[in-house]
Amino acid sequence: MPPESRTFIEEARRAQIIECAIDVLAEHGYLHTTLARIAKRAKISTGVISYHFGGKDQLIQAVVMEVAKLATDLMIPRILSQTTATEGLRAYIESNLEFMGLHRKPLLALVQIVTHAVGEDSRAGPYDHQADVAITDLEKLLDWGQRSGEFRDFDMRSMAIAIRGAIDAVPGRLLNDPDFDLDLLARELVTTFTLATRRQQ
Repeated sequence: MPPESRTFIEEARRAQIIECAIDVLAEHGYLHTTLARIAKRAKISTGVISYHFGGKDQLIQAVVMEVAKLATDLMIPRILSQTTATEGLRAYIESNLEFMGLHRKPLLALVQIVTHAVGEDSRAGPYDHQADVAITDLEKLLDWGQRSGEFRDFDMRSMAIAIRGAIDAVPGRLLNDPDFDLDLLARELVTTFTLATRRQQ
């Protein structure tokens, strides 16, 4: 059902199911996340889930989109409020890590999906498209810096992959060490990639 044709009640029910799916993923792991377990958490029947999402694969995709929205809703205003690409890159890194600190359960659910939900029969996995979007969006920020003369000449795809790789390594550390100092890491990553991207005087 396309979003524009859903009623307020249907949207609220979908949001409730997605929230319960995140809870079950975070608490039980992907392999033990079933529609029956999600339905029990939501106090509904599995048929209600099937009505709104069709099946587990579609629900998992909706979870990925919801977690991505949580992240971008936090990050985008921070980045767009900056007046230089250098500060935009700083905001990008800091807001990524801030999201991880604020939304531990959605982060854990997403880690479960990325780790265990792979595509079959040449189909993309549920997070593959979002991963490509993250790289492409970061390339736009790096392009801003090169066009403004703030950043040196480098291959934007390679630099974007390096930055995302450093950020995407954080959830695993955070899950094993909940008290890991995200603020300190953010400062170090900002320093590292500011030095790596800036044009030499």
